[in-house]
Amino acid sequence: MNKCLQLILSVAVLLPLLTGCWDRQELNELGIMLGLGVDKDGEMIKVTAQVVVPNEVSSKSGGGKGTPVTQYQASAPTLFEAMQKLTQSSPRRIFMAHIRVMVIGEEYARKAGIYDVTEALMREPTVRPDYYVMVARNTTAAKVLDVLTPLENLPAEKLFNSLDVSSKIWSPTTTVTGDQLMEYMIAPGIQPVITGVEIVGPQEKSGSKDNISTIHSPASLKSTGLSVFKKDKLIGWLTEDESKGYNYIRNNVKSTIGHLPCRKGGNVTFKTLRSTTKRKAKVVAGHPVISIKIKNVSSIGAVECGIKIGSMDVIKELERDSEERLVDLMQESIKSVQRKFHVDIFGFGQEVYHADPTFFKKVEKDWDDYLENLDVHYDVNVQIKRVGTLDNSFKDEIRE
Repeated sequence: MNKCLQLILSVAVLLPLLTGCWDRQELNELGIMLGLGVDKDGEMIKVTAQVVVPNEVSSKSGGGKGTPVTQYQASAPTLFEAMQKLTQSSPRRIFMAHIRVMVIGEEYARKAGIYDVTEALMREPTVRPDYYVMVARNTTAAKVLDVLTPLENLPAEKLFNSLDVSSKIWSPTTTVTGDQLMEYMIAPGIQPVITGVEIVGPQEKSGSKDNISTIHSPASLKSTGLSVFKKDKLIGWLTEDESKGYNYIRNNVKSTIGHLPCRKGGNVTFKTLRSTTKRKAKVVAGHPVISIKIKNVSSIGAVECGIKIGSMDVIKELERDSEERLVDLMQESIKSVQRKFHVDIFGFGQEVYHADPTFFKKVEKDWDDYLENLDVHYDVNVQIKRVGTLDNSFKDEIRE
C-alpha cells in the first residue's frame, strides 16, 4: 500500500515537469507580424498585417530577390476576428508578439475611435505593449504599411526607429506606446496625442522594389505633426510650432535645433543640449493656476549675421531672446488648443488633481470649460554653454 502511495505521489510531482512543451510554436509555422494597420471598411474593421518573409531577410538563404515583407488583409466586426480571418490568405498563423508599430487610419480614428483596438491589444497576453502607435494622415494604414523603405529592409522597423530617433532630436514629434495610450485615455485631466505619419510622393510603385532601387525613393514615409484626440476619437492636428510647444510643456524635448532672427538681419541657429520642464498647479480663491518652469541648456550651431558672439552682453541678449521664443511657442500651442479643440492635452488637469484632489473632483466634468480661461505662468531659463570652435562670425570679413 505504501509503495502504491509513493508511486502515485511521485507521478503527481513529476507530471508538472513534463508539460514544458505543451504550448510550443514552431518558427516555420508562424508569420511574424511587425506592423499592424487598422482601417475602416464600411461598418467593419480592416486589419493589415505586415509580415516578415524569412527567406528574404536571411543572409544564409541568399535573400534579396523579392520583397522582405508581405502584407495580408482581412475585415471583420472586431479586431481579433479579423486577425483570425487572415489565415484565409496566410499560409501561417500570424504571431503578434513582435509588433513594432500600430498604424491607425485617419478615417478610422475620426469615426470609429481607437478604444476598441487599444483595449483588445492590451487584453491579449501575447502582445507586448511597447509598440509605437501612429496615425496615418490623409491616407490609410494599409497604404502606409505598403511602402518599402531604403536603409531599413523592414518598413515597420523603419517607422519604429525613425520615430524613436526623431522624438529624441526633433521637438515636433513624440512617441506613444500602447500602454501609454491606454493610460492617457483613462487618466483624469489629460487627453491623448499621437504622432502622425504620411506618404510623401507617388504611391503607384511604393510597394515594389522600384521604390528602393534608386538613390531617391519616389515615395517615402514622414512623421508629421501631432494628432489631438478627445477621449478616443481624433478631432484635429497641431502645426509644427504647436507640436513643439506641446512637447516643451510635456517635458518631451531631449534635444532639438531651432533658430532666432538676428536684430540686424540673418539668423542664429541653436542646438538644445538638454531641456527639463516642471509643471505645478495650485488653487487660488477657487481658481486653478498652472506654473511651467523650463531649464534649457543650448549651444550656438551657426551664425549667419555679424553679431559678436565673443561678447557676454550678446550671449545674454541671445539667451533672453531664446526665453521669449520658448514662451511664445508654449502660449501659441495652449491658445490654439483652447480655441480649436477645447480639450486638455497638456495634463494640466492632472497637476490640479495632484495639488487639490477635492477641488478637481468637483470640477472634473467641467474641466474643459476651466481650460478655456486657465491662468498659466511661465518661468524659462536658457543658458548658452557653448559657441562652437569659433568666436565671432567672419561674414563681414569676406573679401569681394
